[in-house]
Amino acid sequence: MYGKMVCLLVLGAAMLLADGQALREAGRRERIVYGALAAPLLYLGLLFVTQWPWPNLDSLFDLLAAPAKRIVGGLNPAASS
Repeated sequence: MYGKMVCLLVLGAAMLLADGQALREAGRRERIVYGALAAPLLYLGLLFVTQWPWPNLDSLFDLLAAPAKRIVGGLNPAASS
């Protein structure tokens, strides 16, 4: 667990070092978008380190599969005639 945590911290620090100058010069919107993109990465990193059986992206896609099939079926012109 400690090895995974160190790996996650090193990768996060490298990401912030690489983007630090651009983030300092960025506007409010860019920082919000950057944070919104970083939040799922932090969540998945936490799941990676702790190995908790919390929902990940695969289970999210599984939840959306049935509604997506219904939408595609409703939009299919061959099935509606």
